[in-house]
Amino acid sequence: MKNMFLLDQNVDVSQLAFELHTHPELWNADRERTSFSASPHRDCDDIWVRYNDKTPYVEKGDFSGFNDLHFPVWYPAYYQLPSLNALIWMLMGAVRGEHLGGILISRVKPGQKIHPHIDRSWHVDFYDKFNVCVKGAPGSAFIWTDDRETMPGRTGDIYHFTNSTTHEVVNESDQDFILLAICIRTHQFKDRYKR
Repeated sequence: MKNMFLLDQNVDVSQLAFELHTHPELWNADRERTSFSASPHRDCDDIWVRYNDKTPYVEKGDFSGFNDLHFPVWYPAYYQLPSLNALIWMLMGAVRGEHLGGILISRVKPGQKIHPHIDRSWHVDFYDKFNVCVKGAPGSAFIWTDDRETMPGRTGDIYHFTNSTTHEVVNESDQDFILLAICIRTHQFKDRYKR
C-alpha cells in the first residue's frame, strides 16, 4: 500500500472509548479547525490533546502563524483521558519515536465526513502520522481518493499513514467513527518497515 501500513490490530481501546463517553464536554472545546465553513473538518468533532499552545494567539486575537514551527504542549483533555498515556507511549516505543508531536481525536458521526483535502505544513513533513481506531464499524473508512486506497474503520487497528495526498474520512455506518491521530518523529521508519 502506498499511503498506509498496518502496525497492529485488536489493540484494547475500550478504556479510552469509555473515558470519551464519560467526558462529552471535551468534544469541540477547541473549534479553530472545525468552525469555518470552508474547513474540510467542518462536519466532524475534535478533541485537541497536544499541539501548539494557543494561549498567546487567543490573547492577541490573531491565529496567524499558529501552525508554524512550534514545540507542542499538552491540552487539558490529556489529563481527563488517562488511558491515552499508555497508548501514546506504547506507540512511541514500538516505532522508536524520537519526538512527540500533535495528538488529536476526531469523531465523524453517522452520515458525516471529513471532506477531501491535503494537509500542508512543517508538521506534516516533520512527523510520521499514526491512526488508532478507537471506534469503527463497517462503512467507516479513511480514504485516499487519488490512489483509491481505503483504511477500514476497525476498532483497535493502528496504522501508519500519510496525509500529504488527497484524503477524506467517511462514515456510512450507524455508529460514531472515532480516530486518535498521534504524530511522532521517528528514525527511518519507512526504511525499517518496507511497504
